Amino acid sequence: MDRNLIQMVIQEEVRGTAKWGDTDKSPSILLNAATEELGEVAHAINHDEGKDAVAQEIAETMGVLSRLYDMVIPPAAPPSPIGRRA
Repeated sequence: MDRNLIQMVIQEEVRGTAKWGDTDKSPSILLNAATEELGEVAHAINHDEGKDAVAQEIAETMGVLSRLYDMVIPPAAPPSPIGRRA
């Protein structure tokens, strides 16, 4: 993935969490938000808004999907030291 796109996605994830973190409490809310953002991508493409606008809309969509992923796929727990041999 393009490094610039990755940076944009991270920025959108942070921005989205700051703006909507108190209301984004369920996966269905984030899934609806992702669907809406994907519509914005289609709009930008269909109306020839330019590659920068399309890239921004894609980054916003991916930012929402990233937050959804973090919500439904919890981070892996570190391995337990119990039962490990030295």
